[in-house]
Amino acid sequence: MDLSGNERIRRGRGRGGHRGPLVAAVVLAGLLVGVGTSFGTGGPPQTRSPADTGKAAGGSLDVTGYDITMNYRPESGTLRGVTVVSATTAGALDSFTLHISGLTVRSVTVDAEAAKSFSRSGEKDLVVVPARTIGPGDRFRVRIAYDGEPGAGWLPTESGGATAFMGSSSAWFPVHEDARDKADFRLTATVPEDWSVIAVGREGPVRREAATATFSWTEPDVDPAHIAVSVDRFTVERPAPADGIPVVNAYAPGLRERTKPLADRLPEILDFLSARFGRYPFRAAGNVFVQVNDDGPATAPQTRPVYLGAGNERFMTLESVVHEQAHQWYGVSAAARRPEDKCLAECFAVYATWLWDEAEEGADLDARYRERVEAGRDDPSLWEELYRPGRTPGIRIYDKGPLALHALRRQVGDEAFGRLLKRWPQEHRGEYAGWPRFEAFAEKVTGQDLTGFSRAWFRGATVPEDPYLWPGGLKP
Repeated sequence: MDLSGNERIRRGRGRGGHRGPLVAAVVLAGLLVGVGTSFGTGGPPQTRSPADTGKAAGGSLDVTGYDITMNYRPESGTLRGVTVVSATTAGALDSFTLHISGLTVRSVTVDAEAAKSFSRSGEKDLVVVPARTIGPGDRFRVRIAYDGEPGAGWLPTESGGATAFMGSSSAWFPVHEDARDKADFRLTATVPEDWSVIAVGREGPVRREAATATFSWTEPDVDPAHIAVSVDRFTVERPAPADGIPVVNAYAPGLRERTKPLADRLPEILDFLSARFGRYPFRAAGNVFVQVNDDGPATAPQTRPVYLGAGNERFMTLESVVHEQAHQWYGVSAAARRPEDKCLAECFAVYATWLWDEAEEGADLDARYRERVEAGRDDPSLWEELYRPGRTPGIRIYDKGPLALHALRRQVGDEAFGRLLKRWPQEHRGEYAGWPRFEAFAEKVTGQDLTGFSRAWFRGATVPEDPYLWPGGLKP
């Protein structure tokens, strides 16, 4: 989520002084479990029962692909779909669980044979018992047909469309909600002829018929928590590729004029971030601008951020775009393993906006640091831990996180810090990592013992002692 959006939550600000109830509920869920909202990275795993993780009779489900065909009718808000889930298992499976909310499941087959049974449990568990036990190491395909109104996390837009809140894939297709189970994604989506569908990854040819348009999108090796889809009467632009990477920018009605100047700077932003974080990690890029309500946060699905409150020009800023694009390196490609590791996404995405201000606007980051440290010195909430095992960092991560990284930069020096910023997302591309691994990696890359610094800034909950608060000449 963009920094200004977090400030709105923390301070209760926003046009009209309130949040839309549906978005607020989804955002609150994201804050509590660290999933999906680009507050985070989307996707850290939650504690689940054996059924939730697909385990049965000693086996575990490993999804390798989602092939989704859907037909969405904006006028009624209804969806009809078929998803084929390709998977393997390490051990025998006599049942497994997928997740789907809201929609009614009509049929389930496993390798073209009708399932022995399928049933709903709780809000979104779909428990499937195949006609025969799936053997260890077997590859199999599950076909699920469903229809109805999408579930929690499917958000209506003010222009009559809808967007799936990142981390809410189960709202519109059956998914294995293990955040460390990446799979290939393929979507074929049909909507009325004057509507468009924008998802993650690369787009295929649009097929237009008498009264409909069918869109296709593909993306390899994606965490379901980093998948999103949006349906609206988009104006879609495909500018020149950014360093060979195809770009798709989509604007919901009424948003293009104010957001296009931000989207047009994407090649510049990606060049800037690539220079600091290394090669862009994906094969597609872009932005999606929609209006759920004025307080809708920005999110960072894989390849293409979605800005849910793009109509609020007070918060739809260049800073927000830089922040969400930075997540493609820190948070999506190199992802946080658990909610407690959230600093691996948010601390770096916020600091990316500091680096942008320094390079593009000539900002004095040392002066900014001193000002914010002095302003917050007597505010205990500012100094809460950025990392504590078993605890998701609070909203002040967006304030303390960049301070900690700037102090680290001054502690180790610009050259070592620059190596660290670039090597972490490059050497952990496609991985999930915890904060302790980053601490060890930082010591390896910089050649310095950072035990005391990490204890003071990342694991501590008080104002760091002066040697760590004012390293490298930061002291006023």
